[in-house]
Amino acid sequence: MGHIHLVGIGGSGISAIARVLLERGIKITGSDQAETTFSAELRKLGVPITIGHFAENVKGADLVIRTSAVKNDNPEVKAALDAGIPVMRREEYMRILLKDSFTIAVAGTHGKTTTTSMLAWTLTKLGLDPSYIIGSVANNLKGNAHAGKGLGFVIEADEYDRMFLGIDPSVAVITSMEHDHPDCFPTEESYREAFQSFLQNMRPNGLVVLFADQAGTQWLGEQTRGTASRVVSYGEDEKATYQLRNLRRNSLGGNSFDMVHNDELLIHVELSVPGKHNAQNALAALAVCHGLVLPID
Repeated sequence: MGHIHLVGIGGSGISAIARVLLERGIKITGSDQAETTFSAELRKLGVPITIGHFAENVKGADLVIRTSAVKNDNPEVKAALDAGIPVMRREEYMRILLKDSFTIAVAGTHGKTTTTSMLAWTLTKLGLDPSYIIGSVANNLKGNAHAGKGLGFVIEADEYDRMFLGIDPSVAVITSMEHDHPDCFPTEESYREAFQSFLQNMRPNGLVVLFADQAGTQWLGEQTRGTASRVVSYGEDEKATYQLRNLRRNSLGGNSFDMVHNDELLIHVELSVPGKHNAQNALAALAVCHGLVLPID
């Protein structure tokens, strides 16, 4: 694909795609209604970005990618369609972006940004050079996206507007599931069904990592039984595959805990970030690593 134009490039999701495409050597341009920190960073990398949406912005583009916030009456979308230029929503393009990757997708009502960041950082420190897309800027990684040379692609799988249904993961993490985004999911049932559909998109012999301590994720685990995926769980629940035990404060300003698997201590973990929720996020990331037979120490 020679030239891709991104409408809504100032948002966290579209800007992350832009950065990955740029690092892959693809010519990109973009536009948005206002300048953001994400678009400013892309400008520094040499990406031409227009503030405001104008028909002429899509001239020369081979493909237009638009955020879900941009509707069909947008002047750039209309101009592209009139010119015969393909227009794809973000979730439609994800399958193309990820098609050759071993995709680790992190979904959930809470905790997905942090868990995605922890996974991307861990795999980077293991020397695996993963690609990643995160819903915010990770301080350790100094950005929200990267096109790595490794096989793995770690992505924050956002349920809003059912974006995550454009992902076919090899590994799926569900950090939590509580009814959210009533503009997209008017009922709890519709919200749960979206997560169920997400897991139905798993690639053959995939790995599903579920939070064990919450009713929503427990329900999801029950729906996943009997599928071709391997399902493991994490949390404080005594039935969890990976258990969080002995949570305590430490001298780093965060929490320490023990990670237990089949009643055996796997590793002692020390975090520099506080809160049980971050210990749970770290446990999820480590559960993925152990499930993929990576050196967890």
